[in-house]
Amino acid sequence: MKRIKRTISSLLVAALVMGSLTACGKITYSAASDFFYSSDKGHSYGDGTKEYAIGDTVYMKVKFKVSSNKKKVSQVKVVLTIPSIDNVDAKYMDGQIITPNFDAVNNVTTYEFTANAAKETTDQECVIQFVPNAVGEVPMTLVFDDNVDPSYDKQSTLIFVEKTEEKMEEEE
Repeated sequence: MKRIKRTISSLLVAALVMGSLTACGKITYSAASDFFYSSDKGHSYGDGTKEYAIGDTVYMKVKFKVSSNKKKVSQVKVVLTIPSIDNVDAKYMDGQIITPNFDAVNNVTTYEFTANAAKETTDQECVIQFVPNAVGEVPMTLVFDDNVDPSYDKQSTLIFVEKTEEKMEEEE
């Protein structure tokens, strides 16, 4: 009986050691992202105001980074989805235009990015320019690929409203 217990104990220890060695080789990812908005031509950004008047130019800065438990850099796909609206212009911070993909079936525009994931990473960002032309809500999602837990995905909604009389008088 002691021999069986020793054998079982030895097998359990071996299984734990093998399991921990396997876990050590697995890459785990975490991500951070946020949406920031500007109504002053991108001079200042905040994450508070998300309601803008029709005809006003709104800049949305999307920041994201992906980290992993490995020093070696790996690549993770990141997709920003925006319901198709007119007058959307997307650029990287250096001014380079981001070419979108249009999905006519779902009526959405997607922008695909590649994030470099490693132990030490830096924020990546892009800026999207909106000139709203109709009242409505625009829910946007930032989704990381299957390597990253879906709990890191992020959503933000912009609300476009009619211009108020007060705002119209300021512009005159």
